[in-house]
Amino acid sequence: MLYFIPTPIWNLEDITLRALNLFKKLDIFFCEDTRTFKNLLSKYEIDFSNKKFYSITSYTNPKKLEFYTQLMKENDIWVVSEAGTPWLSDPGKELIRICWEQNISFEILPGANALVPAVVSACFDTSKFVYLGFLPQKKWRQTAIKKILESEYPVFIYESVHRIEKTLSQLQENWFNWTIFIVREISKMFEQKIYWSIEEIQEKIKNWELKLKWEFVMGIRNE
Repeated sequence: MLYFIPTPIWNLEDITLRALNLFKKLDIFFCEDTRTFKNLLSKYEIDFSNKKFYSITSYTNPKKLEFYTQLMKENDIWVVSEAGTPWLSDPGKELIRICWEQNISFEILPGANALVPAVVSACFDTSKFVYLGFLPQKKWRQTAIKKILESEYPVFIYESVHRIEKTLSQLQENWFNWTIFIVREISKMFEQKIYWSIEEIQEKIKNWELKLKWEFVMGIRNE
């Protein structure tokens, strides 16, 4: 069995009892970042001296994936991303494909993620919405922007501190003139939720009232 288990985005109390039990029970872990996960286990005072950790990213080569596949067929394994729900917008979706192709049982546990709190927090109707994850960095980026502008439902995306200003500018260049919902530092002490026009957001960034720190979730609707 492969267990895809969410880990806290920030607040250590955002963990389930079932996750903690599996932390202790399982001996093999696939991690986006092995050092980050070991540090998390230490914070929960869980001994990992006899556990095995394997790194998986979007750059994991096919030969290593073959080895991982064999491990998956013979063992119960825990899969974690650096924070939040594994593979919602992180590398490693390949493991899900392998599970289906190789008839390997897997289970996705409910838990921490940035998307759901953002959708629930938005000040507009989100009974139906579109989720696009992170926009492409270069190729197909303009196509993704057009999809956002043409969507009949609100669109939610993740954006990094390095590209949020570019995204705002590209929306502006395409004549988007409505307000945008943004939330940053979800579950942290200084969580911030805003609902402003592009011009207001750009001004807040310029004046450091909206800090370019950590990742952002953006909710965009065309009305």
